[in-house]
Amino acid sequence: MNNSWKKALSVLLAVAMTLSFAACAGNSANNASASNATSSDATSSDATSSDASAYTDAELAEIAVKIGDSDEFTVTKGDIVDQYDYIVSMYTAYGMSAPSTDEDIEAMQDDVISSLVSDKIQLYEASLLGITLTDEELADVEAQVEDEMSYYMDLFRSQAESEGASDVEARTLEIFQEQLDAAGMDMDVDGFRSYIEETYMNEAIKVALQAEVTKDVSATDEEIQAYYDDLLASQTDSYTTSPADYGYAAEDYQMNGGDPMLYTPEGYVRVRSISISPEGDVSDDYTTLLSDLTDLEAQYGAAALAALADKYAAAGADASNTSINVTTSEIEGGASLVSDYITKKAAADALYEEYIADARAKADEAYAALEAGTSFEDVLTQYGEDTMYTSYPSFVDTGLLMYIGGEDTSWDAKLVEAVGLLQAGEHTAVIQIDDVFYILQLVGSEPAGEKSFTDAYDDVKAAVVAQNADTAWSAQVQSWENDTSIATYYEDVFRDIGK
Repeated sequence: MNNSWKKALSVLLAVAMTLSFAACAGNSANNASASNATSSDATSSDATSSDASAYTDAELAEIAVKIGDSDEFTVTKGDIVDQYDYIVSMYTAYGMSAPSTDEDIEAMQDDVISSLVSDKIQLYEASLLGITLTDEELADVEAQVEDEMSYYMDLFRSQAESEGASDVEARTLEIFQEQLDAAGMDMDVDGFRSYIEETYMNEAIKVALQAEVTKDVSATDEEIQAYYDDLLASQTDSYTTSPADYGYAAEDYQMNGGDPMLYTPEGYVRVRSISISPEGDVSDDYTTLLSDLTDLEAQYGAAALAALADKYAAAGADASNTSINVTTSEIEGGASLVSDYITKKAAADALYEEYIADARAKADEAYAALEAGTSFEDVLTQYGEDTMYTSYPSFVDTGLLMYIGGEDTSWDAKLVEAVGLLQAGEHTAVIQIDDVFYILQLVGSEPAGEKSFTDAYDDVKAAVVAQNADTAWSAQVQSWENDTSIATYYEDVFRDIGK
């Protein structure tokens, strides 16, 4: 059995374990020693490795950094060991050498501690401000946890089914636990759920803290005008030079916000698309038949060339003479090869048709609904499978961008060609591209040219306010991290890690 997916999942789970530790802040040795103290209850360790097994449970539980006056917000030695070892494992995975000198080891220690402490400081400051999550925010956290757990459970359930497990659910949980163990996560499945719930909860609290800290940030008219002028000049230059780049940028803004679109090049339209794909994978028998057909084509081609070469030689003809041909009967084994090819081609076509039959029928049903007068939006909602429309419902209203003024790098050329024949509001017939069936509707042309300052004012102001808020937030976090009265560092607890 191919276990490559298991290795990938081990890495994925390890990454999940470090979600809250991912960003390495710039503070290092100087910051870590700014408020040094000696732990009154710390015990020295003779360990020379950062491997957690080199320390006792009591040592791993020792407080390495304390934020505030209580023990509510702390970083333990075990926290640092886990993250340090993870980084070393990444070094090894990419063929890099782990730090070996005391100076380099302590620099890595400080980077690890800096990121851990930054997170804890933000949670500490949130507690001081009395920040709690709303019912809606708590529901969002729970939805994120459910999504992540469902992702893993679905993946492991599929593996359990492929193994032919008699009790699929029990085997699914076994595989989950195996992957947690392989990732070095000392917890069971319920513990992992609690871990990611805490991770998402803390992230939501930090987001709420940022919103509170930056709630009064604004933008001046001068800032807004300058931002507009610079962005318009930049976009005009970029999308005049490379108009095909506009579609991705405009859709990204529609999905995620950021810089508003102030310039639209000529040649763009908006389309709605219904896409329908077969369920599951094509059968192994079909794949085998395709391989056989490829082999037969090669055999027939080689035999045909050999027969043709014999004919040229017999006629004493020059290679430039294109009037000499061979028939199947003149090719050694030709009739048998052709017969075998036709038989296997028919079998392959039948298997492929069986594979796509349900998708084709669904597409035909969608098309019939359109022809009967059902709105494209309703048919898209009922039959469409593109998650873009469910993840970002605004695209149901606006449609997606397609570049018909040149080469579109996102849409298949056949689809672009078909849309080019439509009038606004019209739709195509069912179009098959590879295994996917499409029906497209032309919404209309995307207005080209510049967006005026007046029309763009609200969008540009929002972008400037967001930029100013990011700046203010970064400054506040840096101020907290530089405040030596907030965090107390016990160097005698963590300085042996990695040595």
